[in-house]
Amino acid sequence: MKKLIMFLMAALLIAVLAACGSDSSDSDAEAESENTSGEEASEGETGVDLDRVRVLIGSTSTGGDTYQNADAVTRYMEKAMDTNMKVDAVGALRAFDELSKADDDGSTIMFFHDMAYLGVEYGSFDQEHELENWTIGPVVATNPGNAFLTSGDAPYDTMAESAEWLNENPDETITVAIESGGVSEVVFDGYYLWVKEEYGTEVSDRILAYVTGSQEDKNQALWDGNADIIHGSIGANNQYTEDGVENKIKMKFLGITAGERVEGFDIPTFAEQGITVNGKEFVFDKEFFFLMPKNIDENFASKLDEAVTQVAENEDYAADLKKNTYVVNHKPADEAKEYLMEKRDNFRYIIENAPSLDDIAQ
Repeated sequence: MKKLIMFLMAALLIAVLAACGSDSSDSDAEAESENTSGEEASEGETGVDLDRVRVLIGSTSTGGDTYQNADAVTRYMEKAMDTNMKVDAVGALRAFDELSKADDDGSTIMFFHDMAYLGVEYGSFDQEHELENWTIGPVVATNPGNAFLTSGDAPYDTMAESAEWLNENPDETITVAIESGGVSEVVFDGYYLWVKEEYGTEVSDRILAYVTGSQEDKNQALWDGNADIIHGSIGANNQYTEDGVENKIKMKFLGITAGERVEGFDIPTFAEQGITVNGKEFVFDKEFFFLMPKNIDENFASKLDEAVTQVAENEDYAADLKKNTYVVNHKPADEAKEYLMEKRDNFRYIIENAPSLDDIAQ
């Protein structure tokens, strides 16, 4: 009897140990599966460990294309990065100053357009703000509506015709309202150099610059008679070109600098008009991109790059941009760096050969 009881107890002990071993193995397997699943799930996630990201823009306006593009992309990026993003319109000089002092964790970054490097080339910004001294983030969008306009009753309908009109009227001048050190100056310089190449200095010397600031200031310069042509954009100026606008503020487009026409608008490009510089068609696409501190946390920069990629593929984001005639133009950070530096180099010819605004300003 004792032997039978001992036998049964041994058998029971073996069964218990086997069951425990089985449970342990199953638990380990489940834990390993969960860990693997978690790793796979986190792979490609773009959330950051920041409650808020401040996005400085190189404009003080909350109605211009810089703010509109920054607002659009950050609204969609917030969800992807699981943080709040606040666009802060502080202007270019202050934005660069604050970015140079910002922490490297990504809590302060910058969103701007081509003026970021053109301003350095023109001497409006210190050399310490050149592209090499920042981490260049992805290119996000383009404003293809970068344009020139004139009064509705002007005797020419395109930029090319304005030069021909000057050629035919040797006692006349044309004054163009622009902002120094940025996009409007470089496209004005492109036009000026083409006129000089095409018609000679007897015509180009009669093109003057009216240097001013915001789009509102340029518009007012046209209305006040201080300028014959102004730099503007489809998004900002189309309202003044529509039927029913009073004659005293009526405008018309003379051309856009983008490579292609904007859908829905009958505005010829500079290239279509035969405007060239140094033997090449003049094309300038105004593009928007991110800049970050030089030693930015690599994890943050990577997550921002991934978030922009997600946003660029979102049809709702594209639709939001289209409302203001902007278009998605995504270049990831590694491509953006090489692209923007090459673009800068290409436009150095224009900057180096254009007249000083001090010599041609009205």
